[in-house]
Amino acid sequence: MKSALLFAAAAATLGATGIAHASSPDAWKEFNAEVEQKCSDAARDMFRKPQVAVDPVGSESFGLAIVYGRSKEVKGRAAIICVVDKKSGELQLGTEMGNDIVRVRKPKDDSKEDDDNQSGSD
Repeated sequence: MKSALLFAAAAATLGATGIAHASSPDAWKEFNAEVEQKCSDAARDMFRKPQVAVDPVGSESFGLAIVYGRSKEVKGRAAIICVVDKKSGELQLGTEMGNDIVRVRKPKDDSKEDDDNQSGSD
């Protein structure tokens, strides 16, 4: 129910601005898949195996994602912010942020039991 309300609110907001991607759940999935692919492709030179976490709604004007993985440059885990303009499709990447700026770790495996101490104390 909560996700349906979130989708309805986002669709109403984006529909008011005339963005075509808000027309249906399938359009959202398609746009989010496009964001994921574009961000992954753009970050291939920065990460060995880029992983992408797409914000399901993004902002009013942009598709948003965090790309993370093992950095080729900093030789450790890092992340970047990726934005895709919803109207033009233009992509922009932020700079690499290592563990000194943001904590980057592998996501929990949902098939395993929850473990609040996955990587030690916070």
